[in-house]
Amino acid sequence: MNMDKLFLSLLLLSCLYASSNGDASELPAGIQKCSINDENCLKDSMNYVIKNYAKTGIKELGLVQLDPLLLKKFSLPKKPNSPVSIDLTFRNASMIGFAEAQVKKASFLTSNLSRTMVFDFVVPKIILKGPYSINGQVLILPIVGKGNAEIVLKNCRSHFIVKLEAVSKGPGLTYVNVVDLRMDLEPSHVTYKLGGLFGGQKDLSENLHILINENWREIFNELKDDISVAMGLIFKLMLSKTMSMLPLEQLFSDGNVLNLS
Repeated sequence: MNMDKLFLSLLLLSCLYASSNGDASELPAGIQKCSINDENCLKDSMNYVIKNYAKTGIKELGLVQLDPLLLKKFSLPKKPNSPVSIDLTFRNASMIGFAEAQVKKASFLTSNLSRTMVFDFVVPKIILKGPYSINGQVLILPIVGKGNAEIVLKNCRSHFIVKLEAVSKGPGLTYVNVVDLRMDLEPSHVTYKLGGLFGGQKDLSENLHILINENWREIFNELKDDISVAMGLIFKLMLSKTMSMLPLEQLFSDGNVLNLS
């Protein structure tokens, strides 16, 4: 599943780190470096970058456009023992809504990177739309289709856990390797709109839409683990790319206090 950069690299984390590189004269106006242990500064900086650069990216700092986030491929495999067992694939799709994300929590680093970082944010609405294909079974009904789809997640709360390790490339040049990135999504509501179901048979399509939208929570809960894993891998790739460009000593205002021995 390739969503990634969205989702969202850690989206938010990537944004902050990418935007904090270099001397102040090299940064876009309004972005400040944070102390390693200043959680409020970290949260505020992430929110500033999301608000001002999610729709444009910062090319020179390795931050891609996050809204819309363009996805070449996004796939979920069948789960034979699940009541929701589908092969679902989006190609050349878009994910919209990250420009409105709000970081609610951002944990600080320790000087030796031993602490796992935690980030919580809320997105009012995430829309995944584009060409798709689907085949399998949803609850009691078979499903097959191909066309254009739109899936809307409202008031989506996301929880990221990030594990890092330091990689030294010389004095004052300490970079970060993203060892692991996990995320969890929890929307307050999900709406599914799938075009081209059952070869255009209207009655079958309408009945299925009633079923999946009335039972949206059960369906999402069955798919959530696969969605979270796939998005986490995407964000890990995004964040790794960004962090490979930036030494920690330039990333934080007190990066020289790092103790990596």
